[in-house]
Amino acid sequence: MKSSVIIIGGGLSGLTAARQLHSQGIDFKLIEASDRIGGRVKTDVLNGFRLDHGFQVLLTAYPEAQRWLDYDKLDLCSFNPGALLLYPDGSKDQLGDPLRDFSSLFPTLLSNAGSLSDKFKTWRLKNRLASMSIEEIFEQKENTTIDTLANEYGFSQTIIRHFFQPFFAGIFLETELKTSRRMFDYVFKMFSENDTAVPSLGMEEIPKQLAAALPQESLITSARVNKIDGQEVILEDGSTFSAPHIILATQASGLVKEYASINTKYQSTTHLHFVVKDDPIKKPMIALNTSEKRLANNICTISNVAEGYAPNGEHLLSISVVGDTGLKESELPKAIQKELQAWFGKATLDWEHLHTKKVDYALPNQQNVLHQAPENQYTLRDGLYACGDFQANGSINASMMQGRKVAENVGKKL
Repeated sequence: MKSSVIIIGGGLSGLTAARQLHSQGIDFKLIEASDRIGGRVKTDVLNGFRLDHGFQVLLTAYPEAQRWLDYDKLDLCSFNPGALLLYPDGSKDQLGDPLRDFSSLFPTLLSNAGSLSDKFKTWRLKNRLASMSIEEIFEQKENTTIDTLANEYGFSQTIIRHFFQPFFAGIFLETELKTSRRMFDYVFKMFSENDTAVPSLGMEEIPKQLAAALPQESLITSARVNKIDGQEVILEDGSTFSAPHIILATQASGLVKEYASINTKYQSTTHLHFVVKDDPIKKPMIALNTSEKRLANNICTISNVAEGYAPNGEHLLSISVVGDTGLKESELPKAIQKELQAWFGKATLDWEHLHTKKVDYALPNQQNVLHQAPENQYTLRDGLYACGDFQANGSINASMMQGRKVAENVGKKL
């Protein structure tokens, strides 16, 4: 079967490439190995509950998301800015953004998360990043997030330990904050400039919306590629597709690594869901475990943010684990229930464990990041191209931008 372009991979990069080609009137075939499009952005439905593959959110300030997505049709539901902090002694308090949620003013001022100086520095950092473009942020000299927080921004070890480490460990999926300071500044800017949200029916609604605008006959699922021979794509079942242009839009650990020299290092996460009778968080926000040796990193009653995640009257608790716990998967739910008794009491023992999912390739390694890849990284050889967040940074925005850019590059040749 012949097309002008073949896209291998139906994640956000591949789908955005397809959208860009379609907008230019260029025919394509998108081939996805799994049973449905979405890549890493998927939502399973189990007993009426919607279970995202890992704790994922949409930062609505992302320029590419604003470019391609209809937020109203996604029916986005927003988190309260800030976090509920769980201290090792069993106490709790809250750190918020009073400029966006005035009700958090006094809890934030009285919070033990850090000093008044720390809170002023947070406000000053927000203003600094607001005055910088995204391009300027990614042009800064590379450094680790942890070193930048302590030595450039001057935050105390208290607020780093109580807020920045658990909050950004949940985003970067590594606890030492060795992730690039560029990525920290970028994400902090995105968080502070607009809402953090999830679609009411789960994160998979994002790739579904991207795909809905495409000719459905051009999307082929449950079709695993065995190899690429010249301009011919050969599937495991022996069927073939050919095109003068082939775009590899798999994650770095997928097929693309066989045809390109790329960084295949990645971060993993384990995600658990529990059904609970009483909502332990009470607000549409995340709770952060500030204990140095922790199993549960961040906890959220996701159905309190978006009711569509659970059947009527039910509560769905979403818990993320960062790093290797040393426990068997079967041991993890009870260990987390026991750990969280310190803050939520023996009610945790009544939580019904619904699901555990290990996401091996959750994010590319982000010690060195770019806003977007240079054009020469898109072309692997004549007629073969690559796109993905591994070329730039691990975000929904980068995934979509890389897909758009490679499709624009191919479009010029057509």
